[in-house]
Amino acid sequence: MILEGTSHNSKNAPHSLWGDANVSDVGREREVNEDRVAVIASRSGTAWILLDGMGGVAGGEFAAQLALDAMKRFIDGHECADPGAILQGAIDEGNRAVVLRRQNQKFISMGTTVVATMIDGIEMVVSHVGDSRAYCIHDGKISQLTVDDTVVQRMVDAGQIEPEEALSHPDAHLLTHCLGTKVELSVPAQRLWRSPLRAGQDSDILLLCSDGLYGLVSDEEIASMVTFFPPNEACQKLVELANARGGFDNISVMIIPVDGVVSREPPADWDQVLKTRTRQRVAANRPPWPFVLHIACVSMLSVIFACVAAAAFLFIESKQS
Repeated sequence: MILEGTSHNSKNAPHSLWGDANVSDVGREREVNEDRVAVIASRSGTAWILLDGMGGVAGGEFAAQLALDAMKRFIDGHECADPGAILQGAIDEGNRAVVLRRQNQKFISMGTTVVATMIDGIEMVVSHVGDSRAYCIHDGKISQLTVDDTVVQRMVDAGQIEPEEALSHPDAHLLTHCLGTKVELSVPAQRLWRSPLRAGQDSDILLLCSDGLYGLVSDEEIASMVTFFPPNEACQKLVELANARGGFDNISVMIIPVDGVVSREPPADWDQVLKTRTRQRVAANRPPWPFVLHIACVSMLSVIFACVAAAAFLFIESKQS
């Protein structure tokens, strides 16, 4: 289902109509939704996170929630001028939480994928583990930003099968990496930058999704829906389309208009922008001078009081002796 006509992703519409949106749906065949999605605003930027748990009734839902909670705690508890470092640390924490819980034999088979992006100003970082994907839609065309951690992707890379054969291959569901299987994970990260829009140009859009969506809806159909409908409506229509085609798995999608054009190259003045951002963060965390002076005065008065009290005590002692 590829739509034709006038794009609704237009600067003619107020940008307030183009906030991000997300939907997570149980699908038609599963009884439990093992996917999790979250948007986390923090001092280091805003993170969009999507996880697809696995391990059946005994673990998939639990693994995704466990990892998400750990990632939230890390993001909320840390501040850094480098969103890539924050996202890496959060994924490491999510992985550690699942690894530790897998020590319980009841949860030995559980794990979860993760795909996430963190945006701080004009800088964007995309990271993933597993087969949940990130896409970029530019001028109605879609490109996959992540590479699936799957057995069939390795076969594609080795030239053993064609890319279009991957999703229908019997081993399409087999992952080579996910959160929970190793204490130390190598997490690929892509740094992207947001360039200003030119007159009449449409904003690029980032999209995160689980395999429950792209396994039933083609990349071209995803691009078409995202281009022709506002984010919230596009999310709903994509989920409806996947369900209409069977809904064999949980279906999750996050749509993020970036209000600019995604670039793989930083702007020419990026070093200066980064220095300014770092100085601003340091200044924001520095205690205000009135507070510092107040603490200093209180401390000084406390010392003076202690000295006077000690002198008085010694004076009284000398009189008594």
